[in-house]
Amino acid sequence: LQALPAKATAKPKRPRKLLLLNVNVNDTGRRPDVHVSIPFGNFAIQELGKKTRAYETVLSTDIEALRPENLAQFDAICFNNTTGVLTTDPILRQALLSFVAGGKGFIAFHAGGAATFVQYPKYDQFPEFGNMVGGYENGGHPWSPKETIYIRVEDSKNRVNAAFRGQDFPIQEEVYQFQAPYSRENLHVLLSVDLDKSDFDPKKRRFLPARLADKDFPVAWIKPYQKGRVFYTTFGHNPETFSNPRILESFLAGIQYALGDLKADDRPSASTSAAQKGKP
Repeated sequence: LQALPAKATAKPKRPRKLLLLNVNVNDTGRRPDVHVSIPFGNFAIQELGKKTRAYETVLSTDIEALRPENLAQFDAICFNNTTGVLTTDPILRQALLSFVAGGKGFIAFHAGGAATFVQYPKYDQFPEFGNMVGGYENGGHPWSPKETIYIRVEDSKNRVNAAFRGQDFPIQEEVYQFQAPYSRENLHVLLSVDLDKSDFDPKKRRFLPARLADKDFPVAWIKPYQKGRVFYTTFGHNPETFSNPRILESFLAGIQYALGDLKADDRPSASTSAAQKGKP
């Protein structure tokens, strides 16, 4: 509670309502990968909205919450560490996509974007979801959640990154490697692993060939999805992350971007980098 920001990043245009969904599914019959950080994340997300009056949260563990008639009351959906193939119902799947495409928001923490609608060893159970979020994970975790990695603030002027004051920082967290459809041509990277400071020894770690080549390990991004907005972060594996003041401030900014109350530069990173290089 002490770590929560005192006020909203942006003044809400109207009262906002967030659907916070917790569903974990494993079709193989084994216990699903339920992250111990889920209740910490739920508490932080709810209290962020309550304290700052940025939004009201409705928590659900029922996938039926994605029915179109229920979604009509919400401004954004948040997947907090959901895992597995949440549903194969085409109506529910399309309702999620249509909700965001029609102008609403989607937020995901850690597995909620990268490892949702994934059934190993396949990673493309619901390709449209991967396109909306911006990518699927593949290749495991190069760094353990208790190792210290260093995070680069890629866009220090972006309002979603304002909490970091342009300062790179160390953190202990579990990050993903991303495969297609991940591309900087399609999304705006906010934070990434700084490999100049973090251990990047391929003899000790397993890297996808593509990531070994381009050394691209994003940990947070925003992107438009038709008329809607997406905020995704790989942070959220460790419970401690949800009591980090600057991380919580950035989470609130990302949520408010997805809700439509915070304007931020969400042009693809590849295009903005090219434009910057072209400047005299």
